[in-house]
Amino acid sequence: MYDFLRFLPRYLPDLGFKSYVFMLEKPEGCGIIIKADSPEDLRKKLRNVRRKAIVGVVGSEAVCREAVMRRRVDLILDWEERELDYATLKLAAEKDVAIELGLSKFLRTEGYKRMHLFDKLRQEIMIIKKLEVPFIVTTAAENQYELRTRKQVESFFKFFGAEITKARYYAERLVRRYFDDKYIMDGFEVESLLDSE
Repeated sequence: MYDFLRFLPRYLPDLGFKSYVFMLEKPEGCGIIIKADSPEDLRKKLRNVRRKAIVGVVGSEAVCREAVMRRRVDLILDWEERELDYATLKLAAEKDVAIELGLSKFLRTEGYKRMHLFDKLRQEIMIIKKLEVPFIVTTAAENQYELRTRKQVESFFKFFGAEITKARYYAERLVRRYFDDKYIMDGFEVESLLDSE
């Protein structure tokens, strides 16, 4: 399983993940975060993305709905204020845009706000299962203190009903789409002559 981080750590302990994807606003990592205020702003920023990298979007409900309709967007990132309605999740399933379920927002909130996030997560997972929306579970850590082990992340989301095997599959598929030269699409890979003999 891969973890999607929002920072470049100096030292990264072994937390049980296969590897890490660094989602940064500056295109230095394997992923790019696009923060948009409006759908028009999103379209403008997507035109400027030239690198072959995983593109994640953060924004309002309207921005997320626009993002799932864009071919260049791979992932709707998780944050405290994210709102996803049924129509957006249905579009994400049709357009093969993954939804991130992140642990760090629960670490940064407390009290009633955290309880509201728990309820929202439970509802999102129910809809994700019903519509078979691609999703990934991550720490979504923005600093060293929000890092957690793979087992902790998986146990947390499994408690709310997430199918962890599917989350692993979607995360690996997303990473392979950009960083595995042999990967073409699900079920198709380039096989060298030496491998077949």
